[in-house]
Amino acid sequence: MGKNILVTGGAGFIGSHLCEALLGEEHRIVIIDNFCSGHRRNVSLLEDRITLIDGDIRVIAEHHTRIGPIDTIIHLAAMISGYDSLSSPDEYNDVNIRGLLRVIEFAAAQKVRRIVFASSSTVYGNQSGTDLSELVLPKPLTVYALTKLAGEHLLDLYGRIHGFSHCSLRLFNVYGPRQATDHPYANVTCKFSHSTAHRLPVCLYGDGEQSRDFVYVHDVVRAFLAVLEGSEQTIYNVGTSKARTINDLLVALAEIGGAPLETIALPPWVNDIRSIRANISRFTAEFGFSPVVALEQGLADTVAYFREHPEA
Repeated sequence: MGKNILVTGGAGFIGSHLCEALLGEEHRIVIIDNFCSGHRRNVSLLEDRITLIDGDIRVIAEHHTRIGPIDTIIHLAAMISGYDSLSSPDEYNDVNIRGLLRVIEFAAAQKVRRIVFASSSTVYGNQSGTDLSELVLPKPLTVYALTKLAGEHLLDLYGRIHGFSHCSLRLFNVYGPRQATDHPYANVTCKFSHSTAHRLPVCLYGDGEQSRDFVYVHDVVRAFLAVLEGSEQTIYNVGTSKARTINDLLVALAEIGGAPLETIALPPWVNDIRSIRANISRFTAEFGFSPVVALEQGLADTVAYFREHPEA
């Protein structure tokens, strides 16, 4: 029997893919999104099958009548730029921390049984080792990362007070169709894929040997579905356990696009993380999770999306 699931930020990049999958499993879906970064086009084909609320999570209680009874909340809504968060800390704290507190209060009042939270690999900061397990002490370098770490602790605190279960997924570098193109580095796969589709130059910061754990959005959706019912742990890494460099992306996209991308050389980002890779052994041991979409296939699908949607 399907659940009643509230997805905050459900019109965003990850949220829209997740809602499609949840509908496929016959859950009732309510989305609340203020369309600050999400887009109605992402859920336009779903609107006759969902309840879509144009609203802010900081006033979520005002929408309790339209939301109705809820079994599970998947909390994706957030401001997401680490770089911008350093210059706008008040705004990031207001949306990401106060917003989560309002969601938690709503969950307590409505007796919601479970909250699943989109955390981030950025909580680890710039560690000396690249293979990061959940046991590594977090060292966030941005206000954004700090808000994600704070969110994990808020869920732990209030989960014990109010009795709901919770799980935080530390997402590594998620990419795929529908990702926004308006941030120059955090969405490097998106920027490069968009440029490949439209034969545009790209900015290359530093030597291109920075490496990341790029995980395709459909694999991330599988991770959220896996923890809906419950989990032994409250924190899991979600990635591929493989580190690929920015130069690797350029090589793969040159093959997909039929020609090398033109690059504009720029200095490295300040405080840039040199290398990061997920250790997903905890998640694999409990759920049998392993990513199924190879980077080259995921990039090809993303390029195809941008070719088919020039307005994106």
